[in-house]
Amino acid sequence: MDGKRQPAMLAAVFEEPNLVEICCGRERGRLTGKFADLISARPLRRIYFCGSGSVANTGMILKQAAEKWLGVEASWEYSGLFLNHGGLNASGKYRPEEMLVICPSESGLTRGPVEIVKQARSLGIPCVCTVQSGGSPLERYCDVVIVKPSGKELALPSTKGYSVGLLVLLLCLLEGARVKGTVSQAEYGQINQSLASLGGSCQSIAGQTVKWFLRRQYPVMKPPFYRIIGYGANYGTAVEGALKMMESHKRMTAAYELEEFLHGPLGTVQNGDMIFFLFGEDGPEKERMKLLFRQMEKITPHCVAVGDSDLENEGGSNLLFPLRGGEFFNAVELVVPFQVLSCLIAECLGLDTTQGMNAEAKAAMGPSFPKESGRQPL
Repeated sequence: MDGKRQPAMLAAVFEEPNLVEICCGRERGRLTGKFADLISARPLRRIYFCGSGSVANTGMILKQAAEKWLGVEASWEYSGLFLNHGGLNASGKYRPEEMLVICPSESGLTRGPVEIVKQARSLGIPCVCTVQSGGSPLERYCDVVIVKPSGKELALPSTKGYSVGLLVLLLCLLEGARVKGTVSQAEYGQINQSLASLGGSCQSIAGQTVKWFLRRQYPVMKPPFYRIIGYGANYGTAVEGALKMMESHKRMTAAYELEEFLHGPLGTVQNGDMIFFLFGEDGPEKERMKLLFRQMEKITPHCVAVGDSDLENEGGSNLLFPLRGGEFFNAVELVVPFQVLSCLIAECLGLDTTQGMNAEAKAAMGPSFPKESGRQPL
């Protein structure tokens, strides 16, 4: 950053590679052991992922991983919609021992997840949560509490907390699949081989993104509005990337699923708009994304391919890198460019990511318990 003090948000992003290695290495047993024990003897058939903000975005990714690795039915829901318009076992198909509620969290103070796990506990449904530190209301109603090693964040937009939380729960699902025998030893070994490169990949991507931004600062800073398009599990990454961008630099940023982009949003694109296209796992959707990218280049010159693609990179306009983590875990890699860009754009606009806006309105709505309630009866 030209010799300046590294912003708090960017410093947190550059802590992620070491945290990834810690989670995949020496802390893995502590982080995943109780979860694996919880589900090992259960006839698990249904998982609910619930949360708000960034942690809700992890649910979009975790849902697909749970269905593939554990062979269960899974869903992700925003806490408010779930409490007011959804519910546990609405179909009546499942017994309590066949269900599991997972609430990823940062503070453990948000009211919605607390109310959800209270309901689950009253029905005899086991609950799991992740938290940044101990002593929150959420923990009281959970059978398994996973304290993430991400530590405190000075910037208000969560970066390392999001990435570590996603990684930890992916590792939990993987270990759960191992103990239940729903993933083969060969696949489990192959995934572990990929995980050995995940931390180094995140480090490389963060550095590459900084260099890319410094080369292309003018075209990146010019648009007042950004779009991010994703597919598969990494639609959740697109949504998280858009949230980070808006939280940090306050410019409107929208996220779209690949096919949904064609039904309305495509017709609003104008010359000069900047669109980021996320390239994750191989398959038909990746080929569709390539086709869309080439068509959109005819409309706006500011199309940026992000991730693992064989698209030509004339002039370095694309941000391309190999993904090392494998399916689902590559979401930890693909979010890094947006965490970095969010901070750098905010810095160029003179915005401090440690300071929020409109706090009075949020306080009036009371979405969270006060911090001291973690030590008081509810």
